[in-house]
Amino acid sequence: MITATAEQSGYSNSSMTNLFILVLLAPFGVLLASEQNEVQKPGDESPWFCHNLDCPKYTLVKKYETFEVRSYEASRWMTTEVEGRYMNAVSKGFMRLFRYIQGDNEAGQNIPMTAPVAVAVYPTADSTGMGKSHSVSFFIPPAIDPPKPKDARIHTLNVPAGTVYVRSFGGFAMGTTDVDQAKALADDLKAEGLSFDETSFVAAGYDPPFRPINRHNEVWYHAA
Repeated sequence: MITATAEQSGYSNSSMTNLFILVLLAPFGVLLASEQNEVQKPGDESPWFCHNLDCPKYTLVKKYETFEVRSYEASRWMTTEVEGRYMNAVSKGFMRLFRYIQGDNEAGQNIPMTAPVAVAVYPTADSTGMGKSHSVSFFIPPAIDPPKPKDARIHTLNVPAGTVYVRSFGGFAMGTTDVDQAKALADDLKAEGLSFDETSFVAAGYDPPFRPINRHNEVWYHAA
């Protein structure tokens, strides 16, 4: 989520894409076999884009042309803060959390992968870029009591129930894409006279990189 072009930031388009794939392919690869014959579980009321993974529960309040209003239930996440360029920071945060759910915790407990992978982004004052502080979070289903992390940089985040404004889009979401989508959402919210917390937004990703079509990404602003 940077305003400079890939070349200006020191990354070529191909290298940034390769980094994105390397970051996400390994952990999500374990899901490939099961998703090849993906069938909605009986009684599963999760949105299609959760793809049989546990997702935070919400109720659709209202749907506008370009965004929707959701009322989310209280939820619990495992979170880690990372500094640096967006792609590098997300890579570090993602793998840190993935090691945690793969048993690198005090109980040696494996925790199933969930969706979305949520990244809190703090935009610049003009909403066209981002700072260098990010937090990456994995959703923890209510039925799971998360074990204590071995890594002190990981902690539990309890998010209270609340209203969230959501803009959805397809394709492969890169940093600049999320910033552009968040700015578009902010502009639409202001046009509708809706108050929201402008200090940060969430970039929510639901797909592994080996899913080439029907991809689903979101940006969230919390209602003020």
